[in-house]
Amino acid sequence: MRAKVSDYMNTAVVTVSLNSTMEEILSILSRESSGRVIVLDNEKPISIITTRSIIAAFSEYSLDLFSLKAKDLMSEDLISVTPDTPVIDAIKIMINNNIGGLPVVENQVIRGLFTEREVINVIANLKFSGIVDSIMSTKIETIPQNSTILEAAKIMTMRGIRRLPIVNEYRMVGIITAADIVKYLEKHRNIGNVLDAGTKNPWTIDRYTSIIDAAKIMKEKKIGTLPVVDNSKLVGIVTERDLMYSLLTVELNS
Repeated sequence: MRAKVSDYMNTAVVTVSLNSTMEEILSILSRESSGRVIVLDNEKPISIITTRSIIAAFSEYSLDLFSLKAKDLMSEDLISVTPDTPVIDAIKIMINNNIGGLPVVENQVIRGLFTEREVINVIANLKFSGIVDSIMSTKIETIPQNSTILEAAKIMTMRGIRRLPIVNEYRMVGIITAADIVKYLEKHRNIGNVLDAGTKNPWTIDRYTSIIDAAKIMKEKKIGTLPVVDNSKLVGIVTERDLMYSLLTVELNS
C-alpha cells in the first residue's frame, strides 16, 4: 500500500486553549466525529483530548468533571505524523501506542487528523479476503441494562475499552460507547442510565460477514463497533481497531 496520510486525512480540525472549560470541550466532542480536539499553547499544538480522556476523568471525578479545564485533561502525549507519512506506518504508530488517532502536522501547523475512522475508509476501498470470525474479539465486556453511565465509564477506563454491549440477562439490548457518554453529559449533566445514553437495538452482523463488508457498514453507518451475533446470541464484537489489525496483517503478508 503506497497511500499517504494526506490522501485520507480529515482536514476539519478543532482546537482548544489550555483554559477551555469542560462545557466547551464536551460541546466540541459531542459534534466532532473524530472524537478528539487539539490543545494549543501560543498557537503551537501541545496535546490532545479525546473521548477516552473524558471517560477517564468522569470515572474519577464523577460530575465534578465539570470543574476541570483542558489543561487538567492533557494526559496523552501529542504523537503526530506528517502528510507524507505512509498510511501503513501511521497505522503501526497508532497500534504501537494504543491510540485511535494522529494529528497530521507540518512545520508545527496542524493540517488534519488521521484516525481509526479514516482507516475504515481505506479498508472499505480495498479488496482482500477474510471474515469477521477471524478477527472479532470473543472476550466481551458487557454491562447490565440497569447500570449507570458512571459505572460504564469506570469499566471502560479499567479495561481500556471504549464500548460496552448492554445486556438484559443474556440478551443484548443495546450498546454504549465513550462518545455516547460524552454526548449525554454535554446534554444532561447528570448520571443517567446506560440505555438512555447508548444505542438501543444496534446494527449487528454475523460471524461470516466479510471483513470488507464490515468496513463498508461502519463507513456507511458512521459507527466504530459491530456486535457479532449467532442465533440472536452475542458471540463477538468487531471494532475499528480489529479492522486496523486485519489491514496491517494483510500488508505484512503481501
